[in-house]
Amino acid sequence: MTTKTESGISTISLVVVASSDQDRSIAFYVDKLGFEKRTDIPFGGNYRWVEVYPPVGGTGIALAPPQREEQVG
Repeated sequence: MTTKTESGISTISLVVVASSDQDRSIAFYVDKLGFEKRTDIPFGGNYRWVEVYPPVGGTGIALAPPQREEQVG
């Protein structure tokens, strides 16, 4: 049974978490917690788009580099 909130949101599939050291974050989620790395691709300049997912469940975590102050609007 799917339950909707007042906003109409019923599921979340991906959450973005700022990570100043993506390799260290990957090691934590994959090696320590048993997550699966499903995506690790170059993303504009020196950035990477990385997604990790738990072994059970559908919500993943995107490990994104933190925004620099000049990028924040």
